[in-house]
Amino acid sequence: MTSVSETPVVAVHPRAEDVDAFGPTFAALKRVEVPGPRRPSPTPLVVLGLLAGIAAMALGGVAVFAAVRSADEAVAPVASAQKPTTTPRIEQQVLALLAKPSTERVVFRGSGGRLVLVVGSAGRAAILVRGFAGAPAGRPYHAWIVGSGKPMRAATITGTEPAVFLSAPVLRGESVVVASRRSAAARPRAAGIVAARG
Repeated sequence: MTSVSETPVVAVHPRAEDVDAFGPTFAALKRVEVPGPRRPSPTPLVVLGLLAGIAAMALGGVAVFAAVRSADEAVAPVASAQKPTTTPRIEQQVLALLAKPSTERVVFRGSGGRLVLVVGSAGRAAILVRGFAGAPAGRPYHAWIVGSGKPMRAATITGTEPAVFLSAPVLRGESVVVASRRSAAARPRAAGIVAARG
């Protein structure tokens, strides 16, 4: 076997047609193959995806464990001066009425935005109550529907409920007056809290 130092070196001279006045031309140079770019292996991406999935499941497990643990701990009841009188069913009905695109919303004039009349296309109506002052003891507010006839009492409002449905439909051109006495409802223009359906 011969070593590197013993390998004979043979000089290759360019052909005469491949040489010009400045030296060898491009035709005299050997062509060199450059390898194409290597595509990264999908293995690291798969491993990273698996690690991210495992981490997400671990965080979800910790969250569920924390939620179950906090639900098991005894929570001291919060004493409130006023309990809402609405049931979840009424709240669901109000949300269903609000979700319809045909539902009209009219803020009561004189309520400071705390009372909103919500009327569906067929006239089904509810009053949303947000931060309205509670009625004096023994004198609740009443919602009166005022139209062509005499005022008709349609709901009682204590101020503690988030919503109250009216017992009769509110038609176009009718108004709803919130007052503690019927005499105030008889004069809707003079009443302090009025919502008119146009």
